[in-house]
Amino acid sequence: MSPVLLDKEAAEADALAASGPDSVLYVARAELVLAGPDHRPLGKPVLDPDPLEQVAAAFAEVRTEDGEEAELVIDLLPVPGAKVARRRRRLMRRAARRGPSAYGERLQPGGQGGGWMSQAWGALNGAGPKSGPRGGARVPRQSDLADQVGKFTPGAEAFALQVLVRCTARHPHRARARLHQVMAALQALRGENTFVPVGPRVGMWRPYSNVWWRRRAFDRKFFRGDFSPAKRQWVTWQEVAGLLKPPTMRCSAQNVVRTGGVVPSAPAGLPTWTGQKDVFPLGIVTGADGRKRLAGAYAKDVLFGASFGKSGFGKTEQALVQFAARAYAGDGAWLLDPHRSAWYRIKPYFTHPALAERVWEIDLSRTGDADRMAGWNPLSMEGRRLDEVQEVVGAVVGAIASAHSWGERATRARTILSNAVRTLAELSHVLIEDGHPQLQPTVFQIGTLLEDEAWREQVLDHLPEGTARYWRKSFPNVEPAALSTVTNVLYRLNNSRSLRAFLGSPRSGYDLRRAVAHSAVVGMCPGGTGESDEVICALLLFDLFREGMAQANTPPEKLRTFWAWVDELTAVDGASHGYIAKILEQLRKYEFRFMGMTQMAMRLSDQTRQALMQNQSLLSATAADSDEASFVAKRMPGIDTTTIQRVKKYHYIQSVELRGERTTPFRVEGMAVSDVYADYYNPAGLPALDKAIDANLTRRSVGEILHDLDQLDDAIGDYLAARPTITASRANSARGGGDVVHRLHAL
Repeated sequence: MSPVLLDKEAAEADALAASGPDSVLYVARAELVLAGPDHRPLGKPVLDPDPLEQVAAAFAEVRTEDGEEAELVIDLLPVPGAKVARRRRRLMRRAARRGPSAYGERLQPGGQGGGWMSQAWGALNGAGPKSGPRGGARVPRQSDLADQVGKFTPGAEAFALQVLVRCTARHPHRARARLHQVMAALQALRGENTFVPVGPRVGMWRPYSNVWWRRRAFDRKFFRGDFSPAKRQWVTWQEVAGLLKPPTMRCSAQNVVRTGGVVPSAPAGLPTWTGQKDVFPLGIVTGADGRKRLAGAYAKDVLFGASFGKSGFGKTEQALVQFAARAYAGDGAWLLDPHRSAWYRIKPYFTHPALAERVWEIDLSRTGDADRMAGWNPLSMEGRRLDEVQEVVGAVVGAIASAHSWGERATRARTILSNAVRTLAELSHVLIEDGHPQLQPTVFQIGTLLEDEAWREQVLDHLPEGTARYWRKSFPNVEPAALSTVTNVLYRLNNSRSLRAFLGSPRSGYDLRRAVAHSAVVGMCPGGTGESDEVICALLLFDLFREGMAQANTPPEKLRTFWAWVDELTAVDGASHGYIAKILEQLRKYEFRFMGMTQMAMRLSDQTRQALMQNQSLLSATAADSDEASFVAKRMPGIDTTTIQRVKKYHYIQSVELRGERTTPFRVEGMAVSDVYADYYNPAGLPALDKAIDANLTRRSVGEILHDLDQLDDAIGDYLAARPTITASRANSARGGGDVVHRLHAL
């Protein structure tokens, strides 16, 4: 075709392309065949550079938004070994007829060439056809045989090959340009042989398979899958493996769908989760047969779990499905959600009447007077023995010291706070014995005890001498700097309206011991308390550890399974004062299960990270950076660091205990709460659920709680003023008088 015709065709195409998005697409077609005899091999397969690099670069130029397409189709059919053997024998016979050769020329004895002129010259000079040393036929050299047989050596497996390239665009020049780019990319396989297009090529006219007498046959091959190559061409798998393999790490093209690394299939022994109580959901897995199913692990095998990976890649969503599964299975479930978003996402799925009576909610973002809040008094001694005072002291002092980074040098501050907590806890025990639990002091009475000497003397008059000795002999000598260290912390707590409401009730509506006994479903949302977040998280985690240890006196057959999930584990680990590690190390025997989610395992404290890795029975990882991925890969045999780095969003690599044995890591696809529990979604039932939570936790309005807290110091002082002191009680008992005590109990 002349340049004039080409320009005319291009002008028409420009006008057609400008007519709108529904205009006709131009198609360029080409069928590629081996340029030389098919026993000549293509280039040796190499991985560096990856041959797919150039192919991917060619496809990257395709404007899919404009409707353009580029497709490369490679069809292979195995050739029977008998046919390959016959082909090899024919090549050997041809080599024998040809005789010795060098550089493509036949050789004669004496170094003469093997052309027809040399043969004629030999005949005229009386040289017969016999040229061997004994007058036999000419024998080709071994190198000549190898050269003639080429790649069809004994044992070689051959495949019949058909290569089709089809490109579409809104302009014929672009369609041909994409076609030429793809064909040029295949030159990466060039060796003794190469690929060339079939079809006419006259001057600048090179339509290849677009000519009318080839177009129909090409389309049948392309769309119907007919296999009828334009010429016989056999290849070995090594020659085309570079095009059939997945992209390697040396293929840096971004427009390539990657496998994400080699991860074994899910074990066949994993049970399929359909909501049964004894199965813990994991996610969607693909078996060796290619079938997908919602798999799980046996709940009795899952003790502690760790989930690592980037933010927004589905760790929390996976935890919510598991949290809801255990809640509906009848187990107790506890979720510490510092950001509140997870709890509010799952809450509409808990409005079912079968679950509403077990749902608890602690949301510290509610600060309005009309908002309802459950109370929790860490100093409360209701249902506790006097010898448990030391646990209360350890919990409160440890939480505050850890949250405010009191090191070993803050011994005086620790001593002051420890004695204050001990004194108020013993006072709580006295008030409960007197029948007045509503007068128990809270953490906000610690400041009153330290700064109001008259109030402190009233308290000490009703406590043993061993408790009062510190305050009367040692406390007056305390330096102001040590005292201010403690009072500054208390002022900060007092500045948080939500914490005053949560910790300011003498009686606890939130009681973890009751939650365990009733298999409650608890949502803990400490967010919104500002700089005091760490204090409340530390208190809650120690309370979890303490209640787990309290199950030591419960017969094994009566233990209730209680699950705890902690989101953003790194954010609360620093304030946990080692309690998370203790939970992981000691609570297994008491049916307490713990699941932690975090973005960065390396930011966990050493003791928490070591305990989590040592005792975890479920390890789940999604995409992470190189350091985090390397840390996780060491715990997943056979998984490469790069594989973990490239895990797709809402996909995980997991390893779990299965009947007492650890499984090999396997790939899991995430489950959305909205898909798994779609039938339970009922946002219209949230008002009724809130009323049920009010009843479950005896929630009161924030305004009422704060009003009573402001009056609590005076109420305790008035009661103690009317109550006989320890000295008076002893004297009265010696005289046999008990009327005063009976009158006080009547109060």
